[in-house]
Amino acid sequence: MKTTLGGERLGSGGKVEISDKTYNRSTHDLSSNWRSSMASGTLVPFMNLTALPGDSFDIDLKAEVLTTPTVGPLFGSYKVQLDVFQVPMRLYNAKLTMNALNIGNNMSDIKIPQIQLRANRNNQTYLTGDHVHTSCIHRYLGVTGLGHITGTEDIAERDFNAVPYLAYWDIFKNYYANKQEENAYVIHTADGDVEYMVSAALREGSTVLGNPINGPVTYNNDPENQVLIISFPVGTEEPSSIALYINGELRYSEYAFAIRNWDPTTARLLLQHPLYIPTGQQMTVEITNTASNLNPFVGGIRLTSFPLENIDKMREDILQHSTDDAFKITNGTYAPYGLTTKQIGNGPTTLNFSTAYSQEGLAVKTYQSDLFNNWIETEWIDGDNGVNEITAVQVVDGEFTIDALNLASKVYAMLNRVAISGGSYDDWLDAVYDQERKTAISSPVYHGSLIKELAFEEVISNSETSVEGNVKPLGELAGRGRLTGKNKGGKMKIKVDEPSVIIGLVSLTPRVNYSQGNQWDVNLKSFDDFHKPALDAIGYQDLIAEQMVSSSSEYNSNTGQITASNVGKQPAWMNYQTDVDRVYGNFAEDSDMFMILNRRYEVGTDGAIDDMTTYIDPTKFNNIFAQTDLTSQNFWVQIRKEITARRKMSGRTIPNL
Repeated sequence: MKTTLGGERLGSGGKVEISDKTYNRSTHDLSSNWRSSMASGTLVPFMNLTALPGDSFDIDLKAEVLTTPTVGPLFGSYKVQLDVFQVPMRLYNAKLTMNALNIGNNMSDIKIPQIQLRANRNNQTYLTGDHVHTSCIHRYLGVTGLGHITGTEDIAERDFNAVPYLAYWDIFKNYYANKQEENAYVIHTADGDVEYMVSAALREGSTVLGNPINGPVTYNNDPENQVLIISFPVGTEEPSSIALYINGELRYSEYAFAIRNWDPTTARLLLQHPLYIPTGQQMTVEITNTASNLNPFVGGIRLTSFPLENIDKMREDILQHSTDDAFKITNGTYAPYGLTTKQIGNGPTTLNFSTAYSQEGLAVKTYQSDLFNNWIETEWIDGDNGVNEITAVQVVDGEFTIDALNLASKVYAMLNRVAISGGSYDDWLDAVYDQERKTAISSPVYHGSLIKELAFEEVISNSETSVEGNVKPLGELAGRGRLTGKNKGGKMKIKVDEPSVIIGLVSLTPRVNYSQGNQWDVNLKSFDDFHKPALDAIGYQDLIAEQMVSSSSEYNSNTGQITASNVGKQPAWMNYQTDVDRVYGNFAEDSDMFMILNRRYEVGTDGAIDDMTTYIDPTKFNNIFAQTDLTSQNFWVQIRKEITARRKMSGRTIPNL
């Protein structure tokens, strides 16, 4: 190895070069097995390696996925995907990013970002030091607990290396997020931002089922004694509407209330439910008042939205942090970063933190790309400073020149390429110049994937069983999921030039069907409505929401007028170029819908889609399993990581004299 005295300089010549010994590399076996339960739609880290300059990794991934038994056969499959990324640690330190002077002589001043995790010393459940839930994001990234807590402080706080956590969200933004939506979603158990509590009880004089039972609430078989008690913060006005969900399905008209008593002094709402709900059916309640929509408290765990721009904001904050102290993520840091350190409950023994709850901090990914999950934000095209406004041809005195038209046409084409590309700087370079480039790594680098398919096979019971008086007949159908023979990728080589983390993420994406919308061509009125080759590449069309849910369009029965709403923009004639999977018959009804992976859009009282997002809600695909709420992890995943590392590190245990 040769080094120029004082550092490399252009045109300085090579007369003052100093030779130094190089370092030999040795081979190390880093192979291991990773096993965990999972929910569909979540992004779970299965690999978190620290890599140093000169390291090279040969990685071979293998996976096996099983499921808990299903309540019936399932017609559908999941895409199983294992992705591996390299993220330089330099991205999270301002001095390293700007290659500041003299830092090579003071590397102890280069601090690694930290995250402050907390635990309650008085909570008997966590005396063992197991403070982080087994499926919390920090558990997957290496943190099990704070240690055995001593001292006099009730709340213990300990800092941990935050680089893998920061890298996780950078990977999410660059490779999984839908940049056409402003918000993304993370699984989070909350307390302070909960607006109401749901309790279930029998009538006065009867045994209390639970007070409170944080919904979903399981009821008994007595149709006369089913009561909901909903408690709000004192001062809340009386709710204006109530929506009921049974096993995740919206029931607006089927159920009514015989009693609706509102007590303004205690802000409690008493609702008697006179209709029969079978044992084991789960009900959740959605409340709306005149001021705002109140989020239901569902066992504390929910999908929490956050602005996608917060991930860029975090990088900006880190690069502006120039003090001698490490950058620290705390409970005051904005979502999604600070959510995992939030306080849950109160009191010396009941106080807890979000890290103690199932799947805390895991991001959810989007559905597979299809006609209904890809669109361009309307504002990018039709809004202020959108493509159409910027490229409008100026007309002066009723005339315009061909030159002006040609220029506007070229600008229009260029801006459209930028708009559909994603909108980032790299997207702009690709769209405008179509040029490969070599720069220092400024974002996570994707290195490869293993892709497999999880299909379901039926299981037939050949014996009659009886559980609590319920007889299950011979030949009862159930099911279970197993991987098929489909296999793509899994082998990759990674060469590392600077300190980095190697992160692998596994996900299970349902391949969904649709049943609620109108087919696009039912609205054709004449032969002039058909596609014409002469009108190719004319720009964009609206993605009509009626194709997803028919009630999204308003039909006036008096005038026959149809008012259609749209979700965003798509290239013109897109409906001729692709299609989606659809289901009919009993599969499109509540009775048998659990047997297929249907995209169940939530519909408001006005017929509009309430959950118009491309992000997956895992609860919508748990109906086939016995456990259906957001805490469910019905998939069992086993990953074999065959990793051979070559490192500038001696395998000797003592010096060789």
